[in-house]
Amino acid sequence: MKTSTTTAVLAGIALLFSGASASAAFVSGSITFSGDFAPTGGTGLGDATGIDFLGDDFDVDGVTGDFASAGIVAGDIGSINDFQFNPLFPSPVSPLWSIAGFAFELSAVNIEFQAPGFLLLSGTGTVSAAGFDDTAGSWSLSANQAGSIFNFSSGTTVAEPASLALIGLGLIGLAAGRRKRS
Repeated sequence: MKTSTTTAVLAGIALLFSGASASAAFVSGSITFSGDFAPTGGTGLGDATGIDFLGDDFDVDGVTGDFASAGIVAGDIGSINDFQFNPLFPSPVSPLWSIAGFAFELSAVNIEFQAPGFLLLSGTGTVSAAGFDDTAGSWSLSANQAGSIFNFSSGTTVAEPASLALIGLGLIGLAAGRRKRS
């Protein structure tokens, strides 16, 4: 009986670690960028329904995490696609932006604040890059008549292998204890 419980525990640990090591990592970090834009679908920011990114590019202002590890630095230039936010069109916007092998697909957008001199949008979607799992992320746009700032950040939390192993051991222990009682 003791040997079969030990074998079950070892098999459970091996299974947990083999599954965790087979997947790629999620993208982590943030990238901020800015560029020129023009509101579309209205007479100004207060009644705009879309954004035209002039030149269809942006300048990187700052990076952290995997974006920095990929060699992206302030001053680099990426590309960004125009879109309509009220309602979102096309849906999804794929990609909304891309740089150095990273791309962000915008799947939902919210108008947080809209007035004649200011527009604040937020959105969610997926960032992808070779060697990484697709990662849920968020995006925001803050624009005023003087300029614009765009911000992307990824904040996905993933259980690490050690946590999975502890959970697995706990479940195996409960099963073994229950079996011993019967």
